[in-house]
Amino acid sequence: MIYDIRKIVKKGYEQGDYTGHFRISSDPNQMEKQYLDRLATLLPKTAKILDLGCGIGIPFDKYLVEKGFKITGVDIASKHIKAAKRNVPEATFIEGDFSATNFGDKRFHAIIAFYSIFHIPREEQQDLFNKMNSLLNDGGFILITLGTSGGEGIEENWAGSTMAWSNYEPTKYKTMITQAGFEITESEYEGQPGDDEYHWWVLAKKK
Repeated sequence: MIYDIRKIVKKGYEQGDYTGHFRISSDPNQMEKQYLDRLATLLPKTAKILDLGCGIGIPFDKYLVEKGFKITGVDIASKHIKAAKRNVPEATFIEGDFSATNFGDKRFHAIIAFYSIFHIPREEQQDLFNKMNSLLNDGGFILITLGTSGGEGIEENWAGSTMAWSNYEPTKYKTMITQAGFEITESEYEGQPGDDEYHWWVLAKKK
């Protein structure tokens, strides 16, 4: 890869209008709500949840805070973090690259990462899955979405800016998630094959 995906992603989210292009509602869509509700049934009532790539905190962090969970969100875009702090003042938000953020000895009951992992170079994603495992309490869960194209690319006109993606195909992700010490308990595809917004939802438990 001859381009710096992180610089492209950060600039794309700082300058583009992701929310205006992709979020017509401040509530989770049907599939998002289905999986968030499923995760909620598996956690203690005041569970600590880490959101990797939290965006502006809406809809996911707000939805989970309203259920009584303690949320920590991380995002690379300062614009997003400023908005998230306004939108969900009950949560804690950190500006930074979530793959490099040091959480010290803090541990979580669950980690969510929606529409964000494919912004990390795919050759680094195994390390990210391993890190997610290390940040979880025993028996903790991850709820994530993954790309499905098995490739990398740049889109020049994305939400008014430029954006980059990097992902493997789901069969490889299954192996990677298992190697990181997780058992996939549920998974489902969102969208239609060939669509730009075709994602693989995965709920997995730390072994």
